[in-house]
Amino acid sequence: MTPELLKLCAEKSVEAAGAASRVLLNDLGSSNEGLNIKAKQDGSLVSDADLASQQVISRILAPLGIPLISEEAAMTPYEERRSWEYFWLIDPLDGTESFLSNRSGFAVNIALCDATGPIIGVVADPLGNIIYQGVLGSGVKVCQLDGSCSIFVEPRSVRKPYHLLTSWAERATLEELVPPGIDISDVVSRPASGALKFCELAMGEAEIHARTGPYMEWDCAAGDGILRAMGVDVIDRNTGKRIQYNSEDLWVRGLYASRV
Repeated sequence: MTPELLKLCAEKSVEAAGAASRVLLNDLGSSNEGLNIKAKQDGSLVSDADLASQQVISRILAPLGIPLISEEAAMTPYEERRSWEYFWLIDPLDGTESFLSNRSGFAVNIALCDATGPIIGVVADPLGNIIYQGVLGSGVKVCQLDGSCSIFVEPRSVRKPYHLLTSWAERATLEELVPPGIDISDVVSRPASGALKFCELAMGEAEIHARTGPYMEWDCAAGDGILRAMGVDVIDRNTGKRIQYNSEDLWVRGLYASRV
């Protein structure tokens, strides 16, 4: 990918995240009245807001000519997508249940990946009027929904006790969650919502994120891209290596990331 195209992708990903966030806020402001809500085969919820967010993201990113994998779009067969050099991984509404309950914690996730992993990661927090963007080789920007950005240089220094973020549904013990080489007595944990956990690490508000339960690649690729831009790897708990994306089933089966 040329530097010019990478720069354009970075700009368009922020534009798409901001536009999708405004769509979601518009539906949230209406208290979800009239939203069509249904359960998918896996039991998770999808609403008209998810689909509207998907549509605006696709409209902005499609002219770039890069294929897209999204929670709310038709899935390209693995035999075709396995050869893709670059691809977008998108969750147009991460945290649908939080959104439908009118509470914080929902986000928009957009990642541009190559064979090595995310090279751009964008997580938008609509209620916070914040878009976090990491670009490999260029660090992390913190933007507002209108696209105005400032450079974020360094997170706060690492200090004890280390704060470990888990999902609200995490069942593993702290001992099971703490990454190798870290003393459990130096760690305290608390739950946080969705992809925003990765952003807390990026901003120095926590030091570790760990998860044992499975979820989808589009749930973590954007956050992974933000941390990767800072030199922090997101590790597959089963392989001990960086998470690989565009797998056949698109599942991630446990991970951890640490600034320690």
